[in-house]
Amino acid sequence: MPQQRTDATSQTGSAYKAGLDATTAALAGIWGKRRNVNGQCRINQLVAAVAISTSWQYALDMWEFRMATSAASGSFGQIADANFPGGVALGTSGLGTTGAVAIGLRTKIESANCRDIVNGAAPFKYPVSAPANSYVSISCLAYQDSGAAVAVTPKILSADAQDNFSSMTGSVAGNAINLSSGAVTRLVWEGAANAIRVDNLPNGVNGLCVELDFGMPAGLSARSLRIADVQIEGGQVASDFAPAHIGDELERCQRYYAKTFPLAASSAQNAGTAGALVLTQGVGASAAQKGNLWTLPVRMIKAPTVTLFNPSAGNAQARNLDTGTDCSGSAVDAVGASEWAVPFNLTCPSGSSAGQRLALHLVADARL
Repeated sequence: MPQQRTDATSQTGSAYKAGLDATTAALAGIWGKRRNVNGQCRINQLVAAVAISTSWQYALDMWEFRMATSAASGSFGQIADANFPGGVALGTSGLGTTGAVAIGLRTKIESANCRDIVNGAAPFKYPVSAPANSYVSISCLAYQDSGAAVAVTPKILSADAQDNFSSMTGSVAGNAINLSSGAVTRLVWEGAANAIRVDNLPNGVNGLCVELDFGMPAGLSARSLRIADVQIEGGQVASDFAPAHIGDELERCQRYYAKTFPLAASSAQNAGTAGALVLTQGVGASAAQKGNLWTLPVRMIKAPTVTLFNPSAGNAQARNLDTGTDCSGSAVDAVGASEWAVPFNLTCPSGSSAGQRLALHLVADARL
């Protein structure tokens, strides 16, 4: 005999309708999927871990961290951890604390990826027209082993100017949720109780910064704090994490940060020619060669700040691979610089000749 649903027989019609109404209200204003980039923390172009400080610093692509007061030690970066679905997480295994301290982890969402969420005046949002209010739901996997539960509090801040997060005066905080010690746990801010209302957030259409603050206790030594599978969505319902194809996620990250170095290599002078931009010398010795071009892997959000690296010496000059000597005057040319390409000029070394190979590493930084 087929199993009969007990809730269908035990609930009164009015109670059943009330449940449906509550579910429908929670669904109002849902649209789209994950708005943040690198939520699974698999893309790490920075490679090296970074020591914690009271200033916000990038630990890996699209993720920054800091301690609220100078009461913690340790380095944060990408950590291999088979307990997370992607096999990696953002965090540390060497956290020490001399006092209770809030450890903040944050990511930013450019205006084009969140405008429809926070624009409360918009008359239509998929799939429900004209919801009463606009909300953001947040979910993540997190782990800590302090020995006791810690409170995790979300905060959403808005950029004062479009895609310029140097000043963020508008903010709204969510409710704290406890993270138990010793197990990877899914934390969810959703529903009427915990989804964060954002249609009344000033300047929300300029871009959002989502911050998770972990209240860590005093007296820790060599402890772990890690997150991954972070998903930020519009509406009151947090759906299961939706991982992107690794190639797609890399291209999304390269909209803000790109390099010629191999993905797993740190950017540094004298780091070798693997991945370097190699071009042909077209002029004679000691002559200026202009109009060299690095075509960026994707169109960036804005014209980036560019840093040059000599692949074979400790300076910022291009290198002639055939003579083993450095060029001079290697510099980005402001004429033609854009969000899709980096033009640069250089002067070829003495003793060189046309037809030889020149090499240079470059890093383009357009992070929010």
